[in-house]
Amino acid sequence: MDLKDKIVGLAMACLIALIGWQLHETWSLKEQVFKLQQGQTVLSKQIKKNTAFVKQKLKQLKKKQNKKTIDKQIKKNHKKKKNKKKKQKNEQ
Repeated sequence: MDLKDKIVGLAMACLIALIGWQLHETWSLKEQVFKLQQGQTVLSKQIKKNTAFVKQKLKQLKKKQNKKTIDKQIKKNHKKKKNKKKKQKNEQ
């Protein structure tokens, strides 16, 4: 074997090693992408659950606030009626 054959053989060995390494890295990236997609799916489900929970709590808060407002209005109306009755009694 002369020097040219050794250089060509070494270049071929390097090329084969580089291709093998590249295939290994590509496979590794594929696995990482797959894991990321699964994680994205899990996060998407979690976001939906959290959104539904927040909406439910907001509805509950609105109902509670509306009930307080209605109760206040009822109390005001009762006070007005009582005051009218007192005024009518006083006038008679």
